[in-house]
Amino acid sequence: MKIFGFTWVFVLVVLMTTAAAEDYRIGSGDVLEVSVWGVPEMSRTVTVRPDGKITLPAVGDVVADGIAPMVLSRHIAKVIEGYVKQPVVTVSVQQIRNNRVYVIGGSVSRVVDMTNQMTLLKLLSELGDFSRADLRRAYLSRNNEKINADFFALYFRGDLSQDVAIQAEDIIYIPSNMTNIVYVLGAVNNPQPIQYVEGMRALDAVLGAGGFSDFARENSVSIIREGGERINIDLRKVRRGRDIEENVQLRPGDYLIVDESLF
Repeated sequence: MKIFGFTWVFVLVVLMTTAAAEDYRIGSGDVLEVSVWGVPEMSRTVTVRPDGKITLPAVGDVVADGIAPMVLSRHIAKVIEGYVKQPVVTVSVQQIRNNRVYVIGGSVSRVVDMTNQMTLLKLLSELGDFSRADLRRAYLSRNNEKINADFFALYFRGDLSQDVAIQAEDIIYIPSNMTNIVYVLGAVNNPQPIQYVEGMRALDAVLGAGGFSDFARENSVSIIREGGERINIDLRKVRRGRDIEENVQLRPGDYLIVDESLF
């Protein structure tokens, strides 16, 4: 019997291999469960501090930020060899904190807060509606570099070899079939795609989306262009008349993201 649509995607999510999740890098604020088999007094649930470290009994401070859970497990096991014979250590991420992923394009543009380990397939299955999206041209951008992944083959054909772990600050670009549109996301009063007008600049787009919200960081605005180019601008300077060059001229298809303040 053939399986189609969301049923197929659901089955794939359930049967996903752990290979992609193992690529995840721990970040500050993550909640980790550290288990030492047979030694419960050395097992802990800990939160990665802002300095990127965790504290464990008999181990002391250990750097966790930027390290894969499996690598951290091996490191802890090596450190406690003097206390435990042939230790078996597992590190699992229980919660991911303050990690955002930017999904732009099609009908699914949004900022996603990751709360646990996430892979591309899981993210796509949660987004759901791709009626105006072109998955054949979609890609993932990380640190201004494209990550190879065939979104169409992964989502519609179930090719798990195309699945990858999602990391904080990743940009998922899913092109839209619509033309002459600028997308305004983040801390604005009405996040939405707006019609591009020749000569439109960044501040024009913000005003077209209802202006900055009360929690907007006007000095932390990003423009993301097709191809993964990212331009960081400070619109607070523009509003104060200090540096009009920060008011970058936009292009059709640009995505303008206004960061949100935590306070």
